[in-house]
Amino acid sequence: MWQTYWLRIYDKEVTSDLLIVFKVYLISLLWQVIAWPYMRLLFPKMADRGWSLGRMFTTLAVSLVMWNLGHLGVRINTSESVLVISVLGLVISLILYKKTRHLRRDETKKAIKFIGLSEYLFLMGLILLALSRGFEPSIRSLEKFMDFGFVNRYLVSSTLPAEDMWFAGKAINYYSFGHYWSSILIRYMSVVPAIGYNLMLAMIFALSLSLSFSIGSSVFKGSESAKIIAGLISSLAVCLGGNSHTVWYLIRNQGLEKYWYADATRFIFNTIHEFPGYSFVVSDLHGHLLGLPVVLSFILVSWQWFEKKGRALEIIMGVLVGVMAMTNTWDVAVYGMFLGLMFLVRLIIKRDHFLDLFISGMIIVLSILVVVIPWAVRFDSISKGIAWVYERSPLWQLAVLWSGGVLAVILNQLAKQDFDERLFWLILGMSAIALLVIPEIVYAKDIYPSHPRANTMFKLTYQASIMFGLTIGNLVAKTVDALAKQNWVNLAVGTLGGFVFVSGMMFPVTAFGSYYGNFREYKGLNGEAWMGEILPEKYEVIKYLRLNRDEKPMIEAVGDSYTDFNAVSAFSGVPTVCGWRVHEWLWRGGYENVGKRDEWVKRFYEAKNMQELKEKIIEMNIGWIMLGRDERAKYNINEKLIISVGQVVVKSDDTYLIKVGP
Repeated sequence: MWQTYWLRIYDKEVTSDLLIVFKVYLISLLWQVIAWPYMRLLFPKMADRGWSLGRMFTTLAVSLVMWNLGHLGVRINTSESVLVISVLGLVISLILYKKTRHLRRDETKKAIKFIGLSEYLFLMGLILLALSRGFEPSIRSLEKFMDFGFVNRYLVSSTLPAEDMWFAGKAINYYSFGHYWSSILIRYMSVVPAIGYNLMLAMIFALSLSLSFSIGSSVFKGSESAKIIAGLISSLAVCLGGNSHTVWYLIRNQGLEKYWYADATRFIFNTIHEFPGYSFVVSDLHGHLLGLPVVLSFILVSWQWFEKKGRALEIIMGVLVGVMAMTNTWDVAVYGMFLGLMFLVRLIIKRDHFLDLFISGMIIVLSILVVVIPWAVRFDSISKGIAWVYERSPLWQLAVLWSGGVLAVILNQLAKQDFDERLFWLILGMSAIALLVIPEIVYAKDIYPSHPRANTMFKLTYQASIMFGLTIGNLVAKTVDALAKQNWVNLAVGTLGGFVFVSGMMFPVTAFGSYYGNFREYKGLNGEAWMGEILPEKYEVIKYLRLNRDEKPMIEAVGDSYTDFNAVSAFSGVPTVCGWRVHEWLWRGGYENVGKRDEWVKRFYEAKNMQELKEKIIEMNIGWIMLGRDERAKYNINEKLIISVGQVVVKSDDTYLIKVGP
């Protein structure tokens, strides 16, 4: 049985992928080394002296410099620019290290154990999720075409904002900084994008484990062993744990044999209530997942600021909120509320001066604006306002999903602990519970009238899950110190917290095995290998376009969202006239322009004569024409006319790629 299990270390493909993962780890270690002199000076109060933040801050710094200069009109989005900026950062880091090498040496020695554990979690997370993806690496289904399409466009576009792969001639109009950050990391990794996609998922998992560990171990005030437990439990609860749905199902059905893991995210009618553990299973490289290490970094920096304010910390907090705005804008509202509660507690309970807090707030706001403005001036908001909820969740269903998390918040406040620690967990717990309540009162309007609350509940309760996971880690760690101090209250509440943690960890045990075929057949890290088997004719076209693309767009059949339509534009990096129509409807603020393009494509393929066809080619500057099964299924095509307009450069079965002639 062991030979058929997923860690077959003698399998050549597994070994090859492990070498790739180890190469990526060594590259990421260089990012960490560059950041370390800054981290240990900025974050002396953290258990690991800021070690877990190093990779995030290095790569975000490079990405933000290039992103903002690109949006200001500088043609900087190249691999050469990434190298130059990285070398500059390394030089500055070495200078800073020489000047500060004698500072805080004793404090750093005290942090060695936490640094080692943080690094161990990062490495194990990178390896385990990368190899898990190897059992189902396909960039297919859900939002994967969209996510991969954005990353590809950022990889091939020298200017920013990049052109939308599904709306040729127009810029990407979405919160896509996280996808740009991914493109920078894929350049660092020196792998093909289809492998880089899966490695990026592993990187986010590894970063999130490390950051969650740092939060848990830094906030907890107790023995070293208890701090370690707090960090480890927090890591697992945040990144892998589920909600209370699994334990409810277990009790109701006396087993999990027929349990379908996705039900934990679609239990309340017409809504979505995902959490990070689910995201790492299905592996969409979407905004909420890309933003996970960003929000964890923000929580970690906020804790140090809560203990001891500092202007540098306020600037960093503002920069991170700015990144949230461009990656997953919902997080700005969530952590704006969290920050507001923190300011209120400092004002009322800790008796800070109002003027000092006002200045702190202004520094954070100005830092946000500096980060966001170059992107925001070119971005058309897709928000449609707020409305009152008219369809609420049954109370029992809310209890099924969130009783464990809410119980952890309450128990955490009953435990005996440090005053600042209690206040911080109170702020985090109040924020989490508020995020459950808000979708029962108001929702953000979008283009999905049959599921009006779905996106609001999704984005808010996702962050609540993160907060609950951190709370559970702190709660369970109370049991470690409780026996030595004969603190029976903490022993009791910590033990109950342990039951909440165990119930949540039933989710990944069932979900990963189900999604990844019980880890029986290893397929490798190449996320587009499936296409050679299922859509071989499209794959031939994609490979040709990657080598021969020019600045001209292509035309292919307009497809519905979540289908295999528009794979060529998403995977090749060559924009098409109009792609997934519902997604473009959302991004363009209405269906009018999308509908016009949809009709335009139909008229193109159904053109009656050469003159009509040429006029349309000139109108949109078409360089490439796709003619295959999707186009034939949707349009009444005069194939001889279409083929005669240029040169057939790819013919695979009944699929043609035509390069338009002069």
